[in-house]
Amino acid sequence: MLHQNSRFLTKEYAGTVEVVSKVVDACSIAFCAYMIYQLFDMTVEGTKYLPLLVLIKVLFCFIIFREGQLYRSWRGRPYSDQFSRLVLSYILSGVAITGVWLMLSIQLLIPPFPFFLWLFLSLLLIITIRACVYTAVRQLRKKGINQKKIIVFGAGNLGKSLIEQIRKSPESGYQVLSLFDNDESLWGKKINYTKILGGTRKFTKALENEEVCEVWLTLPLRANSNVEEIVNICSLKNVSVRLIPDVFDLSLLNHSVTEFLGYPVIDLNVNRMVGVNLILKRFEDIALGLFFFLLAIPLMIPISILILFSSGSPVIFKQKRLGWDGEVFVIYKFRTMIFMKNGDADTRQAEQNDKRFTKFGKLLRKTSLDELPQIINVLQGRMSLVGPRPHALDHEETFKKQVKGYVRRYKVKPGITGWAQVNDLRGQINNIEDIRRRVQHDLFYIENWSVWFDLRIILTTVIKVFFSKQAW
Repeated sequence: MLHQNSRFLTKEYAGTVEVVSKVVDACSIAFCAYMIYQLFDMTVEGTKYLPLLVLIKVLFCFIIFREGQLYRSWRGRPYSDQFSRLVLSYILSGVAITGVWLMLSIQLLIPPFPFFLWLFLSLLLIITIRACVYTAVRQLRKKGINQKKIIVFGAGNLGKSLIEQIRKSPESGYQVLSLFDNDESLWGKKINYTKILGGTRKFTKALENEEVCEVWLTLPLRANSNVEEIVNICSLKNVSVRLIPDVFDLSLLNHSVTEFLGYPVIDLNVNRMVGVNLILKRFEDIALGLFFFLLAIPLMIPISILILFSSGSPVIFKQKRLGWDGEVFVIYKFRTMIFMKNGDADTRQAEQNDKRFTKFGKLLRKTSLDELPQIINVLQGRMSLVGPRPHALDHEETFKKQVKGYVRRYKVKPGITGWAQVNDLRGQINNIEDIRRRVQHDLFYIENWSVWFDLRIILTTVIKVFFSKQAW
């Protein structure tokens, strides 16, 4: 029994991550306050209030960061997601401490410039430390250090896709030890160099391996009896279980659980983009769209001139796309390819080393600057800053036939960026699985929409412009 408990404790170290993260955050805030104290001459009264502000600021960060899920393990998750959560959570805590600073009426004792410089330096230091730790840990995991050993049960399409993704991403910190499935016809076969060892019986014996940290189930949702059996087996062995459902097994837009008259209710087809949410979304697009448009003007003018002189006219690429409720609209982008008449008739996807790219056009696509004119689409109300990316008309017809649930993307306005894009699901579509994964992320966005979620995606997009593997 002692052996099992100790083995269980080695897997559950989220508490350590939280404690260490809180210590680092608190020390960063306190250190930056000390720097401000050294740099600026403060009155005796001001120096008395500074420790109080530090303490309140730390408490605000602890509460808000925890709600923003910043004190969890980030194994297998991109830093861009952590960065966006961190910036938004810190801004919220900064607004709260600014309110305290104003209510205490200590603007003369601790002037605005030192006060806001302290907030900025604290954020900068917290981001830098987290980025350095994240990068160092990823490098160690690439070398095989700090890998979490898992067993995958389910060798269908979802299992194949998962194992392939893990194999491509050693820095995620996961390693597949073995693969199992109850389909006897699959036993002995290999998926991405991982052999299918057998069914439930052999799976039970494999759990005796002390290296096993978790079991990941990649079974279809209709296999609920198998899921229950495996969960019971893992419970006896004190091994954690994660279910990775194939949401396309359910013809659902939403599958969140709410309560009605004391009963749990599963939302099968509920559109959140109605009523007040629709007004909030439009207000967000107008406010942020105007902000980004004003920022983009100094870039759009020289880009237009460079396109005109390097490859002639037209400067703007126009193409018909499907938008909200399946309505056709015209999308605007900077032209990045050689101009061809009847462009709408030729919708061959752009490839990484496509010969149709102009010299300047390839740079525009790499930096995503070709997307800037789409802000006009947003201000016109035809698009949103965040939403499912629209495809060419003939591609839409193909995808609708191939991917179940694809048309549900029309429940919201298409976006310049989206949840799929910040998860590196962009660029050329090579097979049906590529578009299935994008649609899966789009539907997740639709069912989980919030202003907070949009802001996270926008901030993450800024980072992805420079670090995305699929940007070209």
